[in-house]
Amino acid sequence: MEKPPLLLETVAQAVKVLQESPFAAIWSYQVVEVRPGSVTLALPAQPQFYRPGGIIQGGCLMTLADTAFWLAAMTELGVDAPIVTLEMKTNFLRAAQADVYCRADVMKSGRRVTYGTATISDKAGQVLSHHTLTYLAP
Repeated sequence: MEKPPLLLETVAQAVKVLQESPFAAIWSYQVVEVRPGSVTLALPAQPQFYRPGGIIQGGCLMTLADTAFWLAAMTELGVDAPIVTLEMKTNFLRAAQADVYCRADVMKSGRRVTYGTATISDKAGQVLSHHTLTYLAP
């Protein structure tokens, strides 16, 4: 009998996943909330994230959205699920100039494909970018 997957259910679990992921160390993500099908991360602004004009570079927001959705998918598929980003679409709506927050939500999860959204906002709650993501279990 196949053992059920260990689902991501707590902030502590999400912190552990990020700590064990070499790429995550450079970002200093903070896990704000973990719920079934949803994860919220914060990305504290750092000097190396800014491009000229005092705006956080768009790739930082995309990476935040991708990471938050990766964790959100783990709440349904398990922390060891071999999932990868298949497609990501980003709409930038406002300039990010300080700390940002991302809520990622799984909308549909199947055997091979997981689909959802991520929304990034500032401290005041203004939406800065909207992302749609599709993940594939190879």
